[in-house]
Amino acid sequence: MRRPSRLLSLSTVLATTALVATVWSLPSSAAPATKFTPGLIAVDAPLTGSQSSTGIDMWRGAQLAATQINASGGVDGVMIKLVQADDKATAATGVTVAKKMIAQRVFGVVGPFNSSVGVANLPIYKKAGLSIVRLTSAAATQGFGATTQPMDVQVAPVEATEITQVLHATRVAIIYDTSTYTSGIAKSLRGLLTKDGHAPVAFQSIKEGQTNFTKALTAAAGAKPDLVYIAAYGKEAGLLALGASQMNVPGTCFVDLAAQGPDFVAAATTPVAQKCLNSGVPSAEQFAGATEYVSNYNSTFQAQPGTWGTFTYDSLEILAQAVRDAGSWNQAAVQSKLSHTTAYAGITGTITIQPKTGNRLNTPVVMLDIDASGNYVIDPAWATAEHFPIPPVAVPVPLPAS
Repeated sequence: MRRPSRLLSLSTVLATTALVATVWSLPSSAAPATKFTPGLIAVDAPLTGSQSSTGIDMWRGAQLAATQINASGGVDGVMIKLVQADDKATAATGVTVAKKMIAQRVFGVVGPFNSSVGVANLPIYKKAGLSIVRLTSAAATQGFGATTQPMDVQVAPVEATEITQVLHATRVAIIYDTSTYTSGIAKSLRGLLTKDGHAPVAFQSIKEGQTNFTKALTAAAGAKPDLVYIAAYGKEAGLLALGASQMNVPGTCFVDLAAQGPDFVAAATTPVAQKCLNSGVPSAEQFAGATEYVSNYNSTFQAQPGTWGTFTYDSLEILAQAVRDAGSWNQAAVQSKLSHTTAYAGITGTITIQPKTGNRLNTPVVMLDIDASGNYVIDPAWATAEHFPIPPVAVPVPLPAS
């Protein structure tokens, strides 16, 4: 087992970040699409649009990883260069950027984040022969490269256990976005609850971009639930939680990990968000191995890290490790090593990839609360029930005055 080298000091990060932050491009006619440029890696993420906070955090996580790798001499003598592939969280744009990245001869891709994007463009990346470390979570994206993130088939059982065995809810109303991941997790949860003898009393869909949720919330309220489960992305999930509170919809508020991030808290408002229990992953501050990552992130970007930058960091790191293990930038050899990643010590915990599916085993899915400052923290009741060790409370590093 190889472990990643220690994170760099802040001065080194600041000195080298500019090298990898540049968007790298090559003329589309430079070479056939079947050729790859060693070290050229696309970061496929929603860098603009409604989910830009997630995409920007992913890009920053990738930058820090590339800086770390390059400061150590690169990989097999090759420096990492990152390309921004802005999919805007839409499938159509995802297809366009995938074709553009292939034309630019990228060697590999980290991303996309949205499963609806991945369903559309991961087959394109795979057909072109790229090494893929996706950040999608829908079962429909299994087999398209490796992932460091939890999958819906891994998240749903954790949620079902919390709902039935800890919260003891028996009348669950489900409201879900029809996007690929959120609809998939909602259906999986419905199946698990039904099998347990407590079929949901309401199952209401909304569409991405929708802003008026009165109909769905009214239907949920009419079913007299003891728990309202929300599977939607940041802002939409926040507006649903806010609407449920304003309409006095009965039941505990429970929010799926798709919503995790500042957009949910902002849309819901902190007082409402605090009333919701959330499935998710530890924040960067609560990952024991991410202390220096948090410090470097704060100083480099003058901001607090988001939820998914740590997973993007680890994604680029395991791709680099696969190249080291292959001993070259030979695409077939790298992909084989990537799919057989075993016991890699990442900042999000130990990473082992199941070769057949590309899924990560033993994913860090936890239950989260939101504190008075709008930060996600591991729920102590869940931690006690699951014997999960809560890391020491991290005090955010004060950011320099702008």
